[in-house]
Amino acid sequence: MNIFKIIKTKILYKKSFKDEVINTLNVSFLNVLKKTDKYRSVGVEFVKNGKYAVVIMAGGMGSRLGLNIPKGCIKINDKSLFEIYVDKLKKVNSELNIEIPIYIMTSKNNNISTQKFFKSNNFFSYPQDKVKFFVQDELPILNKSGKVVNYNKSILMGPNGNGDVFKSLKRNNLINDMKLNNIEYALFVNIDNPLNNLVDFDFIGATIAKKYKLSSKTIKLDKPNEWIFIKYNKRPYMLPLGYIGKFFNKLVNGEYLYRYKNISYHLIHIDLIEKFSKINLKYHRAYKLTKIDKDKEIESFKFEKFIFDAFYYADDMLLYETDNKEFYPIKNIKDLEYFKKNNH
Repeated sequence: MNIFKIIKTKILYKKSFKDEVINTLNVSFLNVLKKTDKYRSVGVEFVKNGKYAVVIMAGGMGSRLGLNIPKGCIKINDKSLFEIYVDKLKKVNSELNIEIPIYIMTSKNNNISTQKFFKSNNFFSYPQDKVKFFVQDELPILNKSGKVVNYNKSILMGPNGNGDVFKSLKRNNLINDMKLNNIEYALFVNIDNPLNNLVDFDFIGATIAKKYKLSSKTIKLDKPNEWIFIKYNKRPYMLPLGYIGKFFNKLVNGEYLYRYKNISYHLIHIDLIEKFSKINLKYHRAYKLTKIDKDKEIESFKFEKFIFDAFYYADDMLLYETDNKEFYPIKNIKDLEYFKKNNH
């Protein structure tokens, strides 16, 4: 165990009780483009030219569903989440006669089992040289009192959030791999949303046609219960929950400007991926129920980087409004049962 990581986590724990301070006078809105097929041909041509890749962030386990397997191995009816994602890319590959590279971020908890799962399933008939795995970093898990959690004479560790994806790509020399493969944009998605359209030609085309190096799909919130996209100091930012009440119901020309949520669907130019990999993003404290035995869970804290914190270091970004038909992540048993009952 690296003692540095223990010290670092304890410092993060102490700092995490300080509220984030935002000068609300410096808050403005990000422009939102509503779903359109106007730029579809641009997107098709771009993907067809082999400049597009997909990064799947899959470091989590299925513990909240009572399963001790990587979340991507969870099955909906007869197909795992991994197979669902791969099948979507295979379909586009067949249509355009291409092979889209896939980069899969795992964790130290699930890396071996994830790779074994792919091998045992013959990579779901996807070209194996186009699938690359890389491991994100981890930090100790703390109990509610801020002490490290010991189990079976070892310290429990947890992956440090999807915001580590950029540094993890760099550590594994995969940003250079993207460059060697002439990748200009990569899509970053979580594994837990089976409704993801992994190659949305309309969205890709809009991003390129409007000359953005960063874009995210978003949906409009009905209730102020999640972080929302804003501009802060004229840069892309996520407004923390404590400030949402000041902005959530603000109307301009009949439109709500401050209610667009993050659905973990981000298209990022290779220049920004490289830039973000050099930035030390802040950590957030996350309350979790941590499974330490077959029938035992404890209240705990993890510290995680969030991918959207990198966006503040971009000059601007495009928000692309979609609908709820593209977003239903599997977070618990109830979500899984929904998909099984609706034959997804």
